[in-house]
Amino acid sequence: MPNRHPPATPTTLHPARVFLEPTLTRDGTLDGAWWPHSNDLPRELRALVRVLEDRLGPILRVRLDTTAWEEVPAHLLIDGRFVRISGLPATPNTIRVIRGSQDGFMLLVIPPHTAGPIAAAAMRTAARTGNTLSADEILDSVRPLPSLSPPGTRTRRYRDGDREAVLALVDADRLPGQPPCTPRMLDEAVAGTSHPGPWSGLEPPTTDVLTAADGHVTGVVAYAAHRDHGAGQLLWLHGHEMLDVVEALVLHTLHRLGGGGLVHAFTAAPCLGVAGLPTARRPVTRKVLEHAGFAARNSWRCLRRTAPAASRVPARSRVEVLTSTTPPGWWLKSRDDDASAELVVQQPGDGLGVLWWFGAAAGHADEELERELLSRADALLHDHGAKQTILYAAGDPEPSWALFGAAGFEEIDHLVSFTRPDASTG
Repeated sequence: MPNRHPPATPTTLHPARVFLEPTLTRDGTLDGAWWPHSNDLPRELRALVRVLEDRLGPILRVRLDTTAWEEVPAHLLIDGRFVRISGLPATPNTIRVIRGSQDGFMLLVIPPHTAGPIAAAAMRTAARTGNTLSADEILDSVRPLPSLSPPGTRTRRYRDGDREAVLALVDADRLPGQPPCTPRMLDEAVAGTSHPGPWSGLEPPTTDVLTAADGHVTGVVAYAAHRDHGAGQLLWLHGHEMLDVVEALVLHTLHRLGGGGLVHAFTAAPCLGVAGLPTARRPVTRKVLEHAGFAARNSWRCLRRTAPAASRVPARSRVEVLTSTTPPGWWLKSRDDDASAELVVQQPGDGLGVLWWFGAAAGHADEELERELLSRADALLHDHGAKQTILYAAGDPEPSWALFGAAGFEEIDHLVSFTRPDASTG
């Protein structure tokens, strides 16, 4: 049939931003997601159909929420073929793409002006195999928290005159038993010389503060980019767990790091002694990170014992004691099993001892050896004047929790590091 319509004026189309569930078995609630660039349906739908036809074959019809678009024609002529368009009022934020008869694929439609990290998180969820969340549930889970920033606030570089205010912010987030951050520790954190390991490979860090209308410092954040690849690091952040402050600092950091690239958060420990966000005591920071597209990466359990360590040493111990330089102290390990639990004892200072526990590999748990490790560590702490002890346990060493409890430790928080994937990749 000849085309009786006048030729359309050529338009430049942005490539459609689409994630499809990789198996296309349609077992989940949704089959993928579409993030249009605008509310101009004719323009956006042409780009979408052209991308989908490479994967799904000819598209004959689409059904969508008509209220979400500026203009909804009854059909579109796309590459010489008519595509029919009709409403789908019962399921907002979706589009059903139909190949033939009722052979359709349901996609989440993300509002065009959604921030990149939020949209990327929603698209990954919708395209996950076996996803059971509805479109509204996915958008609710990634929707940014409301901005509560009062007028007059601004973000600027840290200055030496901010030292006391920033020390107070850091101290307010200190866990029980942790020593306070000193001016020297803060200066080293700002300079990026706190600990050689976590800082290696990074550009010099940037430290910024958020100030209120009267100039008072209400929050602080430090971040850095990697020298060799595009990933960024949100190193540390403090803002009295005030939603408006924390949200402003996280969004500011993402913007300064380029907006859409890979970003890690809380993987270094410049001031408070260990990497990770204490999620029980800082729930607002965790929520802001998650709404910005971050996901938990790895974690430590932080435990505390306020009683002095015992001095008993097993008569015939299987534990080998080596010198540790980072941190200064001792490395305790089995003499004959490199896959068993290990323990690093940091040399006590000001009566505080710190232990770093690394659980055994699967199938190598040895309760007797673990008791020997802790007994030997306690003897070292006792001999060097430790009055209380902080214990950081990596991962989830289930066989050791009873041991820690019997030794007088109580868990005080769960320290979590985060990663936000590159928003440009699926």
